[in-house]
Amino acid sequence: MNINPIKKDGRSLRAEKTYDEAHEKLIKSAVELFNNPLVSHEKITVSQIAKHAGVSVATAYNHFPENKLDIYGSLFQLGFKDVRDDLNKFLETSPQPDAAVTMFLNTIANIVVELGNAIRFAWFEVREIQASGKWIEGEPYDVLHSLCKQYDSEIADELTDDIFQMFNGITFLWLRYDPNYTVWSKYTDEWYIENINKIDGLKKDDVVKLREGIFRTR
Repeated sequence: MNINPIKKDGRSLRAEKTYDEAHEKLIKSAVELFNNPLVSHEKITVSQIAKHAGVSVATAYNHFPENKLDIYGSLFQLGFKDVRDDLNKFLETSPQPDAAVTMFLNTIANIVVELGNAIRFAWFEVREIQASGKWIEGEPYDVLHSLCKQYDSEIADELTDDIFQMFNGITFLWLRYDPNYTVWSKYTDEWYIENINKIDGLKKDDVVKLREGIFRTR
């Protein structure tokens, strides 16, 4: 039996557009505030984000009823939605899985840098975000695994694990960046992008090297 899709009327479409526009304004406002060195992230409130965005407080609480947990969850959701959209466009023109993996990792890294401290603060609440059901749709690991499987299904599991571990290791160091401490001050945005670009995972020989414990990123 064929079921015709339900068509939205003009009022519903306008309401949806208004909601999405307000949401984007609020997220942009939150990112700006979290990256403002003059504002303590611990003191940022939904009301403050609303005022900075030029949106009513009532509207802001409609979007973020659970305060910062909703804000952090939205940062991940919107950020990864942009990654998925860019990846899908890329695959339409360049379906090679090795190039797609490189593009996928670099796109995530660029969005992470763009979000800056907002994603740092959100990341350290990731367990609560996941437990609340506000985590992103489509786990990044699963997307990466599907690309590696297209490259070589026999080594897809090992390849995905190895690339994912390298990516997360580099990302963790970037998350800990602190200009006031010698150890952490070196992990700048430039360092992060440069080292993510060095991940060249789609080589069978590298999987062998990893198993032998002699792998090094180029």
